[in-house]
Amino acid sequence: MSDLHTGYKPDRVALIRAGNDIDSALQKRLQRAGFRIQLLAPAELDKLRPASIVINASACADDQGMPEALEVAESLAQCSCRHVIHLSSYAVFAGGEPRKYDEDEVAAPQSHSGRQWLACEEAFSEFENLTILRFGWMVDSNPDALLGRVLRGFVTGEPVTLDGCNSGNPVTALDLARVAVAVAQQLASGAEARGIYHYGSSDDCTAVEFALEVVERAQSLYDEGRFAQFSALETGPDQNRGVVLACGKLRDVFGIQQHSWRQGLTRQVELWLERLDAETQE
Repeated sequence: MSDLHTGYKPDRVALIRAGNDIDSALQKRLQRAGFRIQLLAPAELDKLRPASIVINASACADDQGMPEALEVAESLAQCSCRHVIHLSSYAVFAGGEPRKYDEDEVAAPQSHSGRQWLACEEAFSEFENLTILRFGWMVDSNPDALLGRVLRGFVTGEPVTLDGCNSGNPVTALDLARVAVAVAQQLASGAEARGIYHYGSSDDCTAVEFALEVVERAQSLYDEGRFAQFSALETGPDQNRGVVLACGKLRDVFGIQQHSWRQGLTRQVELWLERLDAETQE
């Protein structure tokens, strides 16, 4: 009997971990799709099985993990894997233009983190079988990310300073997993689709607009009345870094449709509030 029992060739995906909830979202989605999974930490690339499709999520950790993510990218570029799907970010663009950024836009980041994201992409410059997926800003469990800051302020009553000018199209961890695994499925089914692709939610927003929606969901989960205090972040012309990604290429090549960041938001808010309640009881 053939080892390939799923219909995919290859049917194994090696997942290079980010070390956060993106890992579990990807793993569950891969299992649901029928892939066999090799879960690897960034330091375990020597265990990578040849001829695998690799989803490299290592750069999706945090800024402190970026030097290691760059080492992972440089190592993967020398590996004999079938294909690499490298997860990247809108941060490779300087931003600030009132338009959507497509894949032909020249990446020229101004921020330190943006330059780190771009360095990881450029490490694959000589690697042929590569798909880069750039995502909008992440809605995840990172306590320093927007969702965590808004809900922590909601629970404690502390004011939160937010940007009400720059727009982006955020992406939840679950939606990121949906997109990345859909690409892996098509590559494993014989699709030839190397290159760079963008994905962000179907509806863009500012940080303030996002926060207002989050607070509305949080209020619906509390019996008592509770409110959040927001203050506007002072922004000048040199701080205008909003990036809204154009996602038509991903739709046209892979048939992957955009979802709203509002989908599943109530559940994410609920999980965050449970975590914060547990912290206050410790």
